[in-house]
Amino acid sequence: MENIENDKIVLICATGRSGSTTLQRIINTIPNSNICGENFGAINSLLDFYVKLNVSSIHYVPGHYNPDSYEEVINKNVKPAWYNSYKMSEIENKLRETITTMFKKDSNTNLWGFKEIRYENKKVKFLNFFKKLFPQTKVIIQIRENITAQSQSSWHKKDKNAIPYLRNMNKELWDFYNENKDWCYFTTFERMFDKNNLVNIFSFIDCRENYHEQNVESILKNNLKD
Repeated sequence: MENIENDKIVLICATGRSGSTTLQRIINTIPNSNICGENFGAINSLLDFYVKLNVSSIHYVPGHYNPDSYEEVINKNVKPAWYNSYKMSEIENKLRETITTMFKKDSNTNLWGFKEIRYENKKVKFLNFFKKLFPQTKVIIQIRENITAQSQSSWHKKDKNAIPYLRNMNKELWDFYNENKDWCYFTTFERMFDKNNLVNIFSFIDCRENYHEQNVESILKNNLKD
């Protein structure tokens, strides 16, 4: 696997119609960056897979992360119902390789990641395991303060439960931020037009020198409030 230890990895974790695509475009003004769009929660599924393997390895597989052979399990008179032969270190390397292949565009790309809005039912906690795979990960959490306007957007307007759903999502994201302030930044749609906030975001991902107001303003000229 290509050496990625010095890469910056940035995830945008947001709610639908909170300006996350615009934030994605703003970060992609940074040279050699590649912040991809949504993957329909595919990374969540991959991390769920990782979580379940961790649980089974720790609690059930004889030998845990370096499992005993089947013969050793039988000789120790251990019930083989949970016997598996995978090694977690190898699984972790394959997961890193898969995720890196998805988002690191080429060898020149040194800032990469994706944005996603599918974190309902506390799926946002899967990001703890993404962080375990990639310790340098930083997460930008973005919500929209005006939930009423958000609920009337094309993404939510047909959903009668949009407002309680968004209120609950905002709380889950806010709680996650408060639990992980050392590697998460919290912002809002409304603060996207605040230059100081945007400069702080660039500083948070260690790219302050790459903030160029003209580039950012050309993106913010879009009528985001429609």
